[in-house]
This record gives sequence, C-alpha cells and structure tokens, in this order.
Amino acid sequence: MEIADLARIVDGARLSVFRLETLPQYLVPQEAEEFAAWRSGCLVVLPTPETSPWLAHVAARVTSGVRWSRVHVLDHPLSDYCRYEIWGYAANQAIGEQIYLADRGAHPDLESLREDFWLVDDATVVRMIYDVQGRFERPDLVEDVRPYIAIRDTAFRHAEPLDEYVASRGLEFTARSV
Repeated sequence: MEIADLARIVDGARLSVFRLETLPQYLVPQEAEEFAAWRSGCLVVLPTPETSPWLAHVAARVTSGVRWSRVHVLDHPLSDYCRYEIWGYAANQAIGEQIYLADRGAHPDLESLREDFWLVDDATVVRMIYDVQGRFERPDLVEDVRPYIAIRDTAFRHAEPLDEYVASRGLEFTARSV
C-alpha cells in the first residue's frame, strides 16, 4: 500500500474518520521546520485553513458532514513533540475536528495501545507503521476492522476532550526550553 492509497481511502469517507496516535514523537519531514520554530519560541500563531491546505481539506470534509476525530494516547512527562502537537491541535479543533487526549499511565487499559491507525467509516483500517524514532515507514491496510473498533472505543473511554485535558493539567500551548 502507498501513501496515495491512504489519501484516497480517507478522502472517500462518508461518515467518519478516526485517527489513533500513540507515539511520543513523529519525525515527519514536512513538520521539521515548523517544530523547530515552535521549540525556539518563534512560532506562536496557529495555522488556519487559509495558511494550511491540510486544515482547509479537513474543514471542508467536516462541513460536508464527515465526523473527524482523534485520540492521542500520551506518556508523561510529555515530550517536546507532544507539547507541540497539543499546541497545534487547537487549530484542528477550531475547524471542527474532535480532539481527545488520554494519559496512558492513568489507565492500565491503554498500556497495550501502541499502534497508530486510521479508521474510516468503521469499515476500513490503515495501520501507520513507524520506526522506533517515530519516522514514518508505510501504511498497511488491515482486513479485520473489529479489533481496531474495540481499540478506538477503549481509547475514547479513557480520553478527555482537548480543552479539558489541557486545563486539568495546567498545560501551556507555548514552547518551553528543554
């Protein structure tokens, strides 16, 4: 399976797109410059649909009635990358994506959730394969969606909406020196 195949699957969603994230960092080349700017304190303005083609795409899908949601299962202390992602999630939330965060250490059920995936219309699962550093390797189409629906449900059961999670832990949306 190629990344273009994943894009076609996600773009074909009629009802819902769900993303489970489980890693403490994602070394994604297209984010490297933005992440570095955020870490240095130079990036303080969130992207918008006008400045980000991805956000514009998701916003259009949400407006058309497709439910977009994600849960990121987090390990504490948070990595710099996770703090950066939490900061950036505010932009996704602003365009209608439902963002949830879950504390792996607070819920034993989350310990085994270590595999990232997309679940589209509760009918198609694409696993996202990363190396141990968080570099993307490839997407992998899965035949049996049932275990992934159960994983999604477990993640949601222990997750909090973005704003509640951030407020309850006193997290900041800005970079801090390491």
